[in-house]
Amino acid sequence: MNGKRIWRITHRWVGLVLGTALALIGLTGAISAYQREIDAALNPSLFTPGEGPARIGAEEAMATARALAPAAQIRLVRLPDPVWPVFTVNQFRRTDDGQRLWMVHVDPASGRVLGEREFEASFARTVNRLHSTLLLRQWWGRELVGIAGIFGLFSIASGIWLWWPRSQFRQALTQLRRRPRQLFYLDLHSLVGIWLMIPLVVITFTGVWKALPSVVRPAVNLMTETRERAPGIPGRPSPNPPIGAARAQAIAEAAIPGAQAGIVAPPGPRRNSWEIGLRGVDGDPRIRNRSLVWVNPQTGEVMGMLGEGHGPLGARMEKDLLWLHSGVLFGGPGQFIGLLAGLSLPALWVSGLLLWLRKRRIRQRSPVMAGARAAVG
Repeated sequence: MNGKRIWRITHRWVGLVLGTALALIGLTGAISAYQREIDAALNPSLFTPGEGPARIGAEEAMATARALAPAAQIRLVRLPDPVWPVFTVNQFRRTDDGQRLWMVHVDPASGRVLGEREFEASFARTVNRLHSTLLLRQWWGRELVGIAGIFGLFSIASGIWLWWPRSQFRQALTQLRRRPRQLFYLDLHSLVGIWLMIPLVVITFTGVWKALPSVVRPAVNLMTETRERAPGIPGRPSPNPPIGAARAQAIAEAAIPGAQAGIVAPPGPRRNSWEIGLRGVDGDPRIRNRSLVWVNPQTGEVMGMLGEGHGPLGARMEKDLLWLHSGVLFGGPGQFIGLLAGLSLPALWVSGLLLWLRKRRIRQRSPVMAGARAAVG
């Protein structure tokens, strides 16, 4: 048995064994690339602001959410953007089932509450959890997704090697033979994989990085540092620090002229500092944390920065993993390519499965036909 046959058999069985999981991960990932747009379309009452300019800021939105659940811990505030043109405040509320993530939607024009909901129960969030954990979070779901991603990377690499033509390269890039049927399945499988090879590698690698950071970081650290700890001050955070949300936001925006805040996160148990996510200068406003600025809640001092031109490359990449993984980092075209790359995984699984079934049927027929010919003489 030569090397290419071993690779072909390995490629085939990785696809057959893990193909269902990878197809599900890809399909839900394709939906998740547009999860905010889908969420807004499914819940228009939560994302329709009143007429007129914004009259409140993050500080007032936080106060409004805090009035609804005074004991809840506010995790962050998302400022309005073209997709979600309202303030959304994430809160952790204690329930009989433990802490649950709630989202409060506040109209920037009037300051009134448009609605509140348990975000974990929303359709968009459920699809995202299916994508990232297969709904098996308490049973090592994230790790299983990461392992499937590693095998997916192997499958992509082995598929490229098996497809690579010795000649007529341009013809191979467009060849789609209609007959016989097994060649149609083979060509379709190859064309989907080759044309979406680069985005497939990007979304799979970033997915593995998100799922198994302790596995990927050591490799990336060989080239560039990946961790940038959020700076804070000693002691427990004050519920009413001298530097409030509005002041912290203004300080962060002044640190990077031209940038506007997209996220405001108050001091908390794990980070006793304001964390302000800034949209990129002249960049896509949907990317809320192109840069991060940490502000001392007692003095207003800028304690650290990470983003465009600040911090090691690996740490900036890890901060942008979500936007890289969905393709949003490259704007609308990148988001659409991310959608196609996600859909390619079920397409590759279906075409590969049909090819295997077709070849299996032909092999089963061959002995029968040979026996019939022998009987006829």
